[in-house]
Amino acid sequence: MDVTQHQPGRRRHVFYGFWGFSTLFLALGLSTVLIIGLLVQLLNQDLISTTDMMHSTLSSVASLTAILLARLGLSHASNAPESLESEDFEIDLSWYPPKPSSITNLTTVFNSTGVWGFIFNTSHTPDSQYGTYNWCNMPHVRAKEYPRPPSEYELLYVEVIHRHYLRTPYSSNSFPVEPHPWNCNNIAIYSYSSPLTPGSPPSIPGYHSPFTSPFNPFPPSPLGLQGTCNFPQITTQGLSDSYQHGLDLLSVYSPLISPTSAEFRITNNPITSQVAGALISALLPPKTTTTTPLLIQNKEIDSLEPKYPCPLSHHLFSQIQSTPQWKSHLQLSKEILTQLDIISGVPPSDTSFHISFDHYFDNLSSKQCHSRPLPCSVHSPHNNKCIPQHLADTVYRLGQWEYHHTYRSSKQSLQASVASYGVWIAELLSHISSVTKEETKVRYRHNIAHDGSISRLLGVLQVDDMHWPGMGSEIVFEVYKQQPKHFVRVLYGGQVLKSSSPMLKGNPKGMIPLQQIMGYLGGLIGLREKDGKMMHDIKEMCNTPITYNK
Repeated sequence: MDVTQHQPGRRRHVFYGFWGFSTLFLALGLSTVLIIGLLVQLLNQDLISTTDMMHSTLSSVASLTAILLARLGLSHASNAPESLESEDFEIDLSWYPPKPSSITNLTTVFNSTGVWGFIFNTSHTPDSQYGTYNWCNMPHVRAKEYPRPPSEYELLYVEVIHRHYLRTPYSSNSFPVEPHPWNCNNIAIYSYSSPLTPGSPPSIPGYHSPFTSPFNPFPPSPLGLQGTCNFPQITTQGLSDSYQHGLDLLSVYSPLISPTSAEFRITNNPITSQVAGALISALLPPKTTTTTPLLIQNKEIDSLEPKYPCPLSHHLFSQIQSTPQWKSHLQLSKEILTQLDIISGVPPSDTSFHISFDHYFDNLSSKQCHSRPLPCSVHSPHNNKCIPQHLADTVYRLGQWEYHHTYRSSKQSLQASVASYGVWIAELLSHISSVTKEETKVRYRHNIAHDGSISRLLGVLQVDDMHWPGMGSEIVFEVYKQQPKHFVRVLYGGQVLKSSSPMLKGNPKGMIPLQQIMGYLGGLIGLREKDGKMMHDIKEMCNTPITYNK
């Protein structure tokens, strides 16, 4: 396929296009003339006066270049953050491989026992083990482990994005028969509309109350998951974890968080709204606000989930899951899948359960996180034969390998993630730019998303050690000012993110110069300013013509 126009891996100057290079050549030409004049002066003047003239001449050349770039709208000098005023440097947009680990080695994945010390059976992580991968409740920013920066760095802005919390399984991941129902009688899911126009009659909050009618002879279809819960729905444990996450964030970022300085965003999946209710009640106690708007985009083009159409990304991810490595891991998994099918009752013809371990992973981990037993067969002649823990652990190891391969190990993963998550990245960079230009009063933004959201973002950030993002997986962007410069620090799991890309390696405290991270992320999506507006190339990238090899 022909995608060279948008291939990451090329090196280019920050936001420079054709006109930027033309301007540089013009500046070099002018500087050559000035330097020739300087050499002539060297023959007639003493060393001191010549040195003074050299500094003056080079300063004039730099000033001339800056003026020309500003005239062309390439330097952003007009509104001044130093993010784009500093010296020119090259931006490396290359894909860099992650560090090797047990997750990336298929031989180790198949032959290991356990899940490398990961937690899959409780959302509680002891303080002494905090930071351990816990699928049920991932580590996040909290005061006890927070890496505090030196006092000379002033925190200006924070943007958080994290996966929702514990939920029931998706109905699509249900086994044909599920003998143990999921009941949510102690949770109220509210659904009502209320006018915002002053003077309009108020609405009374109403919540869903599921019931079974003795007069309705039709069983739910598919039969599978039963009970009064929705599939999916955030459970009581998930709501509790969401509230605690809010308290932990408040313990670190409280000076930035208030009803007038904070914004919250969700996806169209109701589980993100359910998490928002619990989390915001901790971040913004009820005494400070009675209602909070939740920003949401159209479900067909939502950039947070993401949902906007991107044929290129879809094609690249399909290619990644068609590689020899992917086919090999499925071939080696045939006996494992057969064992799972026999006990679960999933027919071998159900391709959704056999093109990856996603469905089995979700079904088993949802049960174990809620202290439910691993499922047993209800089909004769395999009655009472249950999935053993070692088989569930194998599913979890293979799921980790699949996510690593899809979003990080494959060379195509960077471009696939950039295309499908580039719009959200453009929104993030716009927020950061507005803060450094002092154009906004918003100091805290919070996005509640999904594992696919976090995975794509980790792929773009080229995280060194990739895992399947568990419940509550969190990435935080902090913007600092240390006079006269700005810096960004990226935290993952509550600690400074470790990236394989040299563009995202900061100083020992994790501080990345603003122009460096803006140049990297902006370069990947073609971010630029035109007529005072920030623009990007994601739509064009997504619609790049694809040539299929015959």
